[in-house]
Formats: sequence, C-alpha cells, structure tokens
Amino acid sequence: MFLTFLSDLGYEDAFLGVCKGVIARISPEVAVLDVMHLVHPQDVEHGAGVLASAIPYLPAPAVHLALVDPFRTVPARGIAVRTADGSTFVAPDNGLTSQAWEAAGGAVCAHVLDDPSLWWPNAARTFRARDVFSPVAARLAAGLPIEQVGTKVDVGDLERLEVREAHLHDDHVHGEVEQVDHFGNLTLNMQRHHVEAAGVNLGDEVEIRCGGKTLQVRYTLTYGEVERGKLALCEDSFRTMCVAVNQGSAATVLRARRADPIVIARVHAQAPVAVGPVRVYDEAPSTATP
Repeated sequence: MFLTFLSDLGYEDAFLGVCKGVIARISPEVAVLDVMHLVHPQDVEHGAGVLASAIPYLPAPAVHLALVDPFRTVPARGIAVRTADGSTFVAPDNGLTSQAWEAAGGAVCAHVLDDPSLWWPNAARTFRARDVFSPVAARLAAGLPIEQVGTKVDVGDLERLEVREAHLHDDHVHGEVEQVDHFGNLTLNMQRHHVEAAGVNLGDEVEIRCGGKTLQVRYTLTYGEVERGKLALCEDSFRTMCVAVNQGSAATVLRARRADPIVIARVHAQAPVAVGPVRVYDEAPSTATP
C-alpha cells in the first residue's frame, strides 16, 4: 500500500530524512509519495487545505501521513482515522486531516495512537513526527489493522477545522487568499459559481481589491489569454479561482500573502453620454433672407 506524506518539516535539515528513514527501516516494502513538505511552519489550516485538494489525485486506498503539529499546553493526541474509501489518515488530532476525510468519503472510525510498543524506542517528547507518527503509519501501510494502534474513539469527538467560505454581496464576492504557490499564483477560497453569481462572465473586466491595491483585470479561461506581465482572474487546475500573472507573480504585484482578504467585484459598463436631439432635414435649409 502507498504511504503519502505531507508536512511542514521543510528541506533545510534532517527532520524529513529521518522520518522517511524510520518508515523505510520498519516497512522497507512501502512506497512513500511526497505530497508537500513546505507547508507554512505550524500552519494547520494551510496544511489542511493542501491535503484536501490533493486527495482526489492520490492513490486510494492509502495511508496518508500528515504532520503539522504546533505545540500546545496539552499536546494534540495522535490519531489514525479510517475513511469510507478504505484509506487511513495518521496525524495529530488538531483538524489537519478533517477536510481531507470528507474528500475520501468521510470518517468511519478512529483510534488514538496510544500503544508505545508501536513507536520508535525511547520516543522523544519534541519529535513525535519521527518517533510516533512515522512508525505507526509505516506499520499501517504494511498491513497492521487499525484496531491495533490504540484505543477506539468516536469520530464525532475528533477536532475539525471550519472551512471559511467566500461570501456574495450583490455584485462582489468577499474571500481570502488560500494559498500562494511556487509561481506566485494566488489560490482563492472561491469557485466559479461565486464570481458568476455576482454577474461576472468570461471575458468581463473585474475589479480586484487585495493588499491595499485596486486593479481591473479580465476574467479568462487561463492566464495565458492576457499579455505577458498582466493579471488575470481564472479557474485553476483544482477548480478553484485564482489570480495569476502571465509569466509573473501575482503575489508580488498585489503584495499578497496567504489568508489576506480579497474582493472580486463586477465592473459595471458606463452609461452612454447624453447628447441633445439631432435635427435631420430632407433638404438643405434655406439661407435666403426674406
């Protein structure tokens, strides 16, 4: 079975490498697929959104290891959650995988990772990614029944993240930047139906307010339909709306970051300038004096 891996561990040190090393030592036959390891440090919402958007493209069933684990006064417990498609999510109980469960058909059962015999020996308190989550995920991917990882808990007691939806107000949509990708494209928390409900159609000019700037851009199928260096509003490959620059960075142009608010508004056509009536003669008017 495949084991997919998402985290905020980065690549600057050995943290990620030793986690994958533990997986390989315990279950060398398991294939690991890296989803992303540059989740913003300790940003659970960022990791949750990335994982949920990726799930439809990952193997199923699979074991999905997700590690974004900011410290709390009482640390989030480790959990393994089985979903309707037969997959198992291994993660802290902090909402990180809650949106992904829905993309995998919904949670059907859950167990706490409270059996130390499945952990790495002499587990450290500050590196549960290596010593608790990775060993258990490796064993599950190799065939360990989920019932053996620890105490069963009600799925209704698991922590969930609230999805922040875009809101329509007459002819404009209020949302936020959900992610800034490697190219500087801004993924928004809105879909095509949101902007079209505001009266915006393909080819229309729209007003974008973000990062203290207000700009007019075109709503297009792809950002390749505008000139190089120009902004466009379009639908991305994950069927969400994005703001992009053809061969440039929308994040730089708009000075935007993840979680920044953004407004998309319809640009109304200007009314024609009023002019006086024009008199039309059948024949040229006479200029003779009486």
